[in-house]
Amino acid sequence: MADFTSWADVRTAIKNAIANHASGDPCVGSFSCDGVTITYKSYDDLKKLYALTFELEGLDNAGSRQSRTSYGQPRRGKW
Repeated sequence: MADFTSWADVRTAIKNAIANHASGDPCVGSFSCDGVTITYKSYDDLKKLYALTFELEGLDNAGSRQSRTSYGQPRRGKW
Protein backbone atom coordinates (compact mmCIF):
# COMPACT_ATOMS: atom_id res chain seq x y z
CA MET A 1 0.00 0.00 0.00
CA ALA A 2 1.27 3.44 -0.87
CA ASP A 3 0.48 6.49 1.29
CA PHE A 4 0.22 9.90 -0.41
CA THR A 5 -0.17 13.48 0.77
CA SER A 6 -2.10 14.86 -2.22
CA TRP A 7 -4.72 13.59 -4.64
CA ALA A 8 -2.56 14.69 -7.58
CA ASP A 9 0.14 12.27 -6.39
CA VAL A 10 -2.46 9.48 -6.19
CA ARG A 11 -3.56 10.20 -9.78
CA THR A 12 0.06 9.99 -10.95
CA ALA A 13 0.45 6.64 -9.16
CA ILE A 14 -2.77 5.39 -10.77
CA LYS A 15 -1.46 6.31 -14.22
CA ASN A 16 1.77 4.47 -13.42
CA ALA A 17 -0.20 1.41 -12.24
CA ILE A 18 -2.17 1.42 -15.50
CA ALA A 19 1.07 1.63 -17.49
CA ASN A 20 2.57 -1.22 -15.45
CA HIS A 21 -0.55 -3.30 -16.03
CA ALA A 22 -0.25 -2.69 -19.77
CA SER A 23 3.28 -4.08 -19.61
CA GLY A 24 2.10 -7.28 -17.91
CA ASP A 25 2.07 -6.58 -14.15
CA PRO A 26 -0.98 -7.75 -12.18
CA CYS A 27 -3.58 -5.07 -11.56
CA VAL A 28 -3.86 -5.37 -7.76
CA GLY A 29 -2.94 -2.89 -5.03
CA SER A 30 -4.16 -0.04 -2.86
CA PHE A 31 -3.64 3.67 -2.30
CA SER A 32 -4.11 5.81 0.80
CA CYS A 33 -4.47 9.58 1.06
CA ASP A 34 -5.79 11.74 3.91
CA GLY A 35 -6.96 8.69 5.86
CA VAL A 36 -8.88 7.22 2.91
CA THR A 37 -7.63 3.80 1.70
CA ILE A 38 -8.88 2.37 -1.57
CA THR A 39 -8.02 -1.09 -2.91
CA TYR A 40 -8.19 -2.00 -6.60
CA LYS A 41 -8.30 -5.45 -8.17
CA SER A 42 -8.86 -4.70 -11.86
CA TYR A 43 -8.30 -2.15 -14.59
CA ASP A 44 -11.92 -0.98 -14.23
CA ASP A 45 -11.32 -0.37 -10.52
CA LEU A 46 -8.34 1.82 -11.42
CA LYS A 47 -10.43 3.87 -13.86
CA LYS A 48 -13.14 4.37 -11.22
CA LEU A 49 -10.52 5.25 -8.63
CA TYR A 50 -9.02 7.86 -10.95
CA ALA A 51 -12.42 9.56 -11.31
CA LEU A 52 -13.06 9.24 -7.57
CA THR A 53 -9.88 11.17 -6.72
CA PHE A 54 -11.32 14.30 -8.35
CA GLU A 55 -14.51 13.97 -6.30
CA LEU A 56 -12.62 13.41 -3.04
CA GLU A 57 -10.30 16.33 -3.77
CA GLY A 58 -13.34 18.53 -4.37
CA LEU A 59 -14.81 17.50 -1.04
CA ASP A 60 -11.55 18.35 0.71
CA ASN A 61 -11.48 21.80 -0.89
CA ALA A 62 -15.18 22.63 -0.56
CA GLY A 63 -14.94 24.51 2.73
CA SER A 64 -17.81 25.09 5.11
CA ARG A 65 -21.13 26.83 4.49
CA GLN A 66 -20.17 29.58 6.93
CA SER A 67 -17.17 30.57 4.82
CA ARG A 68 -19.17 30.98 1.60
CA THR A 69 -20.24 34.40 0.36
CA SER A 70 -23.50 34.99 -1.45
CA TYR A 71 -23.79 38.03 -3.69
CA GLY A 72 -27.41 37.49 -4.64
CA GLN A 73 -30.43 39.21 -3.18
CA PRO A 74 -33.51 37.40 -1.97
CA ARG A 75 -36.75 38.00 -3.88
CA ARG A 76 -39.42 39.96 -2.10
CA GLY A 77 -43.01 40.18 -3.16
CA LYS A 78 -44.49 39.28 -6.53
CA TRP A 79 -42.86 40.53 -9.70
